[in-house]
Amino acid sequence: MAYNHVTLVGNLVTDPVKSEVGKREKSSFQIGVDRYMGKDNPQEVDFFQIVAWGKLAEICNSHLLKEKKVLIDGRVQITNEESKWITEIIAENVKFLK
Repeated sequence: MAYNHVTLVGNLVTDPVKSEVGKREKSSFQIGVDRYMGKDNPQEVDFFQIVAWGKLAEICNSHLLKEKKVLIDGRVQITNEESKWITEIIAENVKFLK
């Protein structure tokens, strides 16, 4: 049995980019997530590419903007495109945070 689940809380670094793949709507955006390095070290930021599909993509494209805080539940997907490895988080749930 396998388990692939990720939960991230961060801020949008880019506005969502809307596209159509076949008959499905796609939303792509990037979030920055602070990485705690200890109290005496400066924080660092990890950046994640997020992809949402279908109705969730429509909602993201309509309501998300750069700098908004979000919680993303999803799964990691790694693909090989033109000899380049692409790591994305496929969103299954997006919560808008204040």
